[in-house]
Amino acid sequence: MKSPIKDSINKFKCTTFLKELIPKESIVHSFLFYAGELEFSLAENERFVCAHTIKPVIYEFWECALEDPQRIHEIVTSPVFTFESENMFPILQETWPTYSDPYLRSSLFFLLNRCSTNGLISSGELSDKNFNPIALSYLKRFNPPNFHIVLDKESEFVDALPKTHADYLLVPVGKFNYNLFDHGKSRGYETTLVNHKALAATLKEMDKDQKWIVVYNFHAELLKLYEDYKIVGLDKYGNVKNNPKEWEELVIANF
Repeated sequence: MKSPIKDSINKFKCTTFLKELIPKESIVHSFLFYAGELEFSLAENERFVCAHTIKPVIYEFWECALEDPQRIHEIVTSPVFTFESENMFPILQETWPTYSDPYLRSSLFFLLNRCSTNGLISSGELSDKNFNPIALSYLKRFNPPNFHIVLDKESEFVDALPKTHADYLLVPVGKFNYNLFDHGKSRGYETTLVNHKALAATLKEMDKDQKWIVVYNFHAELLKLYEDYKIVGLDKYGNVKNNPKEWEELVIANF
């Protein structure tokens, strides 16, 4: 199933490999949930997925989309639901969570995501090429099987990991950085900060019976950070490769 939300920052290539790694009928708890391409694919292929976020705006959108995608579709396709001018786009990026109706907020979430060049809600330049009949059809038909979403109350997502028990914990992170300038950065309502060393430390301290998987874009530092664990490198097509020069994505697991 295609997600109605696009993610222009993290385009994971490991879906096929994860299906080989995670058996059918497994219970998977996934974290840092946003667009959900990985999660919906696993759920559609007979894995039971519980997706976690610490961001209320992300949780609200998916709750509304699961409950009544037709209602969101009707709002975003309404003749009055259009930008009066290009100047409205940055204004809505700042103010969209302030609207009182959750379905209106969810409709703005969808619209801003589809019209943002970076796929975020609160940032990015205006481009409507991804707000098209195909995207609207994904929204209208949205009805994923074997899927549930959870809003974690912790302020840091890593704090929810040790409290969660499942057949597999999945953390699709994407880009790695050294977290050098995190403090003081301006972040959108939908953006979750990842402290990469804290994540690694949390996973290493977890019960050895709990299986976990982390997915990253390739970065050499990860080979040192997770040197005691299984690391599989994938190329740009999602194929497993032995040559590190071909690696674009890393799947790291403790089993």
